[in-house]
Amino acid sequence: MFNNQQIMDLPKHSDISFKPLADKALLHTQLSSLLFYVPLIGALIAVCYFNEAFANNAQTYLLIGMPILVAVSMAYNIISVRLRGFAVREHDIAFKKGVIWQQVTVLPLARVQHMEIHQGPIERKLSLASIKLFSAGGVSADLQISGLTHDDCKNMRQFVQNYRQDDATTQAALVDE
Repeated sequence: MFNNQQIMDLPKHSDISFKPLADKALLHTQLSSLLFYVPLIGALIAVCYFNEAFANNAQTYLLIGMPILVAVSMAYNIISVRLRGFAVREHDIAFKKGVIWQQVTVLPLARVQHMEIHQGPIERKLSLASIKLFSAGGVSADLQISGLTHDDCKNMRQFVQNYRQDDATTQAALVDE
């Protein structure tokens, strides 16, 4: 007989103990931002050099605005990286992110179809990596965690693979009975 009891005490996601990202995650984020701003500033300097009318009109705004924009961006990166965290639990992986709009994503390990570990050139130099977890039915990653050590990513991948093998073994045993 099917029984569907109402749950009165829901578990709280705030009880999850999140582990912070790797120590070098902030450095990676800051360097990535600078790789955006340096060419942008270079392009603006070139436009000002070749277009005197634009330079006369925009020089004051650029000299004041660009440093403020870069400083605010760098401060935001500091806050953002410090607020991110992940938790690998017995049956799921949780990831929190966000400064203004905070988001907690919990992905059950039983739903994970495949995983990818990614390292860009800056990440390789800093021994960092990103892991992408894909669940059934999706084309894009359902969970992407950047700013982990490469070892953490490999350990997480191995944990998920072991979980899937244990789950498959349990399912096979239930079918045999």
